[in-house]
Amino acid sequence: MKKGVRLWVRDIEEYLFCPMVFYFSVALGMERAEGYWAELGREIQQDVESVIAERFEIFAKEYEVESERLGVKGKIDYVIRDGSYLAPLEVKYSHSLKPWWRYSAVLYGILLEDTIGKPVKRCYVFLTESNSIKTIDITDDSRIFVEKAVKTCYEILDGKIPKPSKSKSCRNCDFKHICAEF
Repeated sequence: MKKGVRLWVRDIEEYLFCPMVFYFSVALGMERAEGYWAELGREIQQDVESVIAERFEIFAKEYEVESERLGVKGKIDYVIRDGSYLAPLEVKYSHSLKPWWRYSAVLYGILLEDTIGKPVKRCYVFLTESNSIKTIDITDDSRIFVEKAVKTCYEILDGKIPKPSKSKSCRNCDFKHICAEF
């Protein structure tokens, strides 16, 4: 059981992208400026609403969700009707679905479920550059993976130091100069 809600979905997404990014930005509280991508994301979200509304009934926008059980909160871009269920839909400026977005969407589904007290079976990611909507089933395996990631994030907050991993994303990382020391 978590002592209050201390993490945001964005924090978990950073961990899934790279545990060291989570460590530097969240655990150590190192500052970095909100960049171009965050502002662009807000602008694009407004532009795509009509496309989303053509395919789905929009239940809510910028919907706040929280799980005391997991100690995580967030704000879903859109909550849509998915048959007789509700589902989160996230908007991303990209041609392809990144693994960390897949799992942060699943986390939004879990948080939505905990918030409304009803099952959430799927989540969606709208990729603006390919004008496609990806459907992600929320499976037992994806739930276990996401909940384990949240648990690991809390372990890092409690003092565990993650191991750095190399990827092609390292070259654009705000923390590459510090991470190299590890």
